[in-house]
Amino acid sequence: MPSGTFSAPAGYRDSPARPLSAGEVVASAYAIRDELGRTDTGIVFDARDMVLDREVALKLAWRDPGTPALIAEARRCASVRDACAVQVHGMGMHNGVEYVVGERVAGHLLREELIKPLSEELYLTRLRTLIAAVTRAHDGGIAVGDISGSTVLVDTGATASSASNGDRLILGRLSLSQVPAFGPHGRILAPEIVRGEAEASDPAAAEAIDLYGLGCVAVEMAAGAPPFANEDPRVELRAHATDRPPRIADLRPDLPSELSDLVDWLLAKTPDARPRSAGDVLLQLDAIIERLGNRMRTLRVLIVDDDTSRARWLWSLVRRAHAACVVEIASEGTDAAHKLNRDQPDIVFVDATLRGVMNALELCMYARGLEGGTRSQMVLVGEVSDRDKMLFSGANVAFIPEDGALPNSILERVRQAFTERPRARKPRSTVSG
Repeated sequence: MPSGTFSAPAGYRDSPARPLSAGEVVASAYAIRDELGRTDTGIVFDARDMVLDREVALKLAWRDPGTPALIAEARRCASVRDACAVQVHGMGMHNGVEYVVGERVAGHLLREELIKPLSEELYLTRLRTLIAAVTRAHDGGIAVGDISGSTVLVDTGATASSASNGDRLILGRLSLSQVPAFGPHGRILAPEIVRGEAEASDPAAAEAIDLYGLGCVAVEMAAGAPPFANEDPRVELRAHATDRPPRIADLRPDLPSELSDLVDWLLAKTPDARPRSAGDVLLQLDAIIERLGNRMRTLRVLIVDDDTSRARWLWSLVRRAHAACVVEIASEGTDAAHKLNRDQPDIVFVDATLRGVMNALELCMYARGLEGGTRSQMVLVGEVSDRDKMLFSGANVAFIPEDGALPNSILERVRQAFTERPRARKPRSTVSG
């Protein structure tokens, strides 16, 4: 028989015929209604659970040799304790083929909301829900893979019990394929994957890949299109590998500037330069959101650095560490001494290379000699010689080297301050300076 006339039987991936017909009943319980979609692992049907009288999704595996077992997909969903994953109701065999039954979800893809700009509140709500979902997936040992407006479903019918912030977001990889697991390109766009430096299937690379995906979807939600979107996939992939990404601050000036810096961090071209975890990103975003609704001044931080751009970067980082931070900048030692004496900040980060009328070490000595002492924790950032460190033996001075761990060291130092018992603070002048 000529190969061009062969038609694969129903139940095989290449067959146009459905393996289950409308009205057919599986396991004496699930009445098939309509086909929802086809994936690499199986075909998904809209069905009705006649025993419990509810809508369900039933996924039937392909008969093709080598097709992955559906039990891995079912366990993946069941291991994530979050509304971002569909509930799995059960599994079985039908005519010798594996099937899995799960919660039926419906709504619209996130990208469909982005035709017009999201309000600041909705933007932050959506982004927080998505970052929390990825955090829960990682807690369950599950990588998400492709995160974009094309792989996230907004379930607008979600109840308060299933989504704490109203609408529920469902990740494609945790949907039993009711939602696409991959976007238009069908591949991961993280720079290290595009450049061939890592494999998407490598568990060691998975978390950093998902962090990059979160940065991409944050830009997509702000711009209405993914970063580097181009009709030519080759151009788009090359841009992910080499080009500087757009900044949230330029796309949406109304959003907090710290958010823009956080997204820049997520979109770093190398995995090691991204944040440590989705959970840490969630903490930083929560601080940004809380700051918008809570202006209470509970922790004061002073940054002393004559490098304007670096001082601005530290200012943003500290504000992301905790919502209660009030941060000031001094560009030289005498101004810092004035603010130190006036405000008695909780933490003072000082560039160890500070020069001028009062250098870094002189500023720390000034703080130690203030009348009645100072409650401020002085932190020298950068390289400090052993001899200079000896000068501060027994004083309230700490040291942070300027290396790849600097951002996380700053975050930890600030957050640690909130675990210490608050100390009495003398009245502070209300005159700004």
